[in-house]
Amino acid sequence: MLDMKHAIHKSESGQPFRTCGSCKKRWTDSKQFLLDAGVRLLGLQASPHLSEANLLVFEHRCGSSISILASRLRHLLPAACDDSKTPRLYGTDMCREHCVRLEDLEACDRPCANATDRSLVQLVLKMKRGES
Repeated sequence: MLDMKHAIHKSESGQPFRTCGSCKKRWTDSKQFLLDAGVRLLGLQASPHLSEANLLVFEHRCGSSISILASRLRHLLPAACDDSKTPRLYGTDMCREHCVRLEDLEACDRPCANATDRSLVQLVLKMKRGES
């Protein structure tokens, strides 16, 4: 179970965590954003060569999409995972190709740097269902 007091991520500059580019709704922290019923996770947009550029893509009820760097939400994962030495399997024969399709929300069991962010997708889905 996720301890939500440790799941809050605010901007260092005192700015809101995220602001919708279309309707200008503001979320003060990651918890408020992720638990907002008007925000739906669309998927993970994985970068083939740089996992630090991976994005979680959401849709806001106003119709706008909102992207957040996965690295801004990795603090939610129960154990910090250092994937800096883990190979990136994206596009290789070992890749299960989950990261190729934005709408694919499945977890990945491969030893890949993107597997951490796929775990993050699963955690966000659980939070949205109220399972955290």
